[in-house]
Amino acid sequence: MRPTIEYIQDRFDHFNSMCFGGQLPPLPIKLSQARHYLGAIRYKRQRNLLGQVVGCADVALHISICYDLEEQVIEDTILHEMIHYYILVHGLHDTSLHGDIFQKMMNDINRRYGRHISLSHRRTQAENASDQKRRPHYLCVAHLDNGHTCLVVCAKTCIFQFYKKLPRMYDISDWTWYFSPDPYFNRYPVCRTPKLFRIDDPHELSLHLCNATEMECNGRVMKPKKQ
Repeated sequence: MRPTIEYIQDRFDHFNSMCFGGQLPPLPIKLSQARHYLGAIRYKRQRNLLGQVVGCADVALHISICYDLEEQVIEDTILHEMIHYYILVHGLHDTSLHGDIFQKMMNDINRRYGRHISLSHRRTQAENASDQKRRPHYLCVAHLDNGHTCLVVCAKTCIFQFYKKLPRMYDISDWTWYFSPDPYFNRYPVCRTPKLFRIDDPHELSLHLCNATEMECNGRVMKPKKQ
């Protein structure tokens, strides 16, 4: 499912009463198309003239609707962010983003209410496949000397960095650059650091490259390859 604002508000009110003693004040709820998180508490730090943090403003709960998730995952995501919100509202100083206070509260809620809140959510293949939004992808498909096929989706601003560094990092026998808006490639992270991801099913990859535009790069210019 993909949650609505009404659904998130209902779950927030329910969990606020059940798990947090109604101590969390209402806050704006916003839907997001983010791929790199399922939920987040966003706010602006307020500083005095000395640059010291004295408070926060514009606090809002952001929940991604990019993926089709099980209801339990969505609920646990909301609870995860509510713990962050509780720590923020009460001015608690944790040892890190998911430090001792956060983990104590998370473990307590999981134990008392049978939840499965975690520090991070590892998306399943089905969840990745549910992201069907068309996005521009610049990708490199490389064949290694050991016979493996690998791929990386590259941030547009990092193409030339990848072009120079990848052959020094891997034993690449040949490689091809492509441009494709195919949602299939949404499942791969957009990388800013040179790396390659091994492809388990090269045939499936080839099917999604059929309509991709083959590109050519000389280290300074990336453009469609002349046929």
